[in-house]
Amino acid sequence: MKDIYLITASFAGEIKRDFRGYLDMTHRAGYAGIEMFNFPCDEYSPTQMKAVLQEYELTAISAHVRVEETDPMLEYLPELGVKFMVCPGIQVTSEQDAHEKAELLNRLGERAKSAGMRYGYHNHDTDFDRYGDETVIDIFLRETDPELVTFELDAAWAWRAGVNAAEFINAHPGRFDLIHVKETSRVLGPEDNFRKLFAGLPRGEDGRPILTPELRAKLEEHRKINCKLGEGIIDMPSLKKAADAQGDVVYIVEREYAYTGDNYTTILEDLEYLKKL
Repeated sequence: MKDIYLITASFAGEIKRDFRGYLDMTHRAGYAGIEMFNFPCDEYSPTQMKAVLQEYELTAISAHVRVEETDPMLEYLPELGVKFMVCPGIQVTSEQDAHEKAELLNRLGERAKSAGMRYGYHNHDTDFDRYGDETVIDIFLRETDPELVTFELDAAWAWRAGVNAAEFINAHPGRFDLIHVKETSRVLGPEDNFRKLFAGLPRGEDGRPILTPELRAKLEEHRKINCKLGEGIIDMPSLKKAADAQGDVVYIVEREYAYTGDNYTTILEDLEYLKKL
């Protein structure tokens, strides 16, 4: 792997607490650039953001944009030279809803294309939920126009749903322009359904659930499934072989947990591992 990027969703919240420090960490570790998510676009104009990225010798290859944020980002991102606008996930509640959301992705893809970007969809484990004979992502892959919509396969979320990411890529040639490189130590089970666990909890002013000490400890332990690259259940060489066969694929590291105990050394070790593949 040559150019490898880091999504700014890594180490949740850090990008908001210390934006420049985060960029400096990414640059020092040797990443080619970033995939933007939850970045402070309200504090920086596109011109200012571009200047800051250049200061740290980073390129913004892509950006995760929630559906409701599409309009302003269609104007903001092209000035930065962003190539991919990626939907970070979308809730689907039924088979009919999946068909409707696939059409929504096509419409968003058309708008992104008009703005000079490629539109993508990022999966989670729930995208492998089955309705009838098909999963949500099966429907998305079949019913989206390849000229308008590409996919960003998150290898860990696929495996957490019990799906071999390399085999899934091979089964859908030409549909994956981006790969989220992330490890997982196991497939998820019913005990990992935090949405269900959080359902009855009171929420603070920010809308987040107020966790009990027991749930907080459980959540912290759960984060550890995002283990060191090469030490989980994913066959990383096979993943790379399958992805490389797609053509010019963008590799993006996402780090949910600092297994070294330190953010910088964790992303540094991730990069060093990937450069040896």
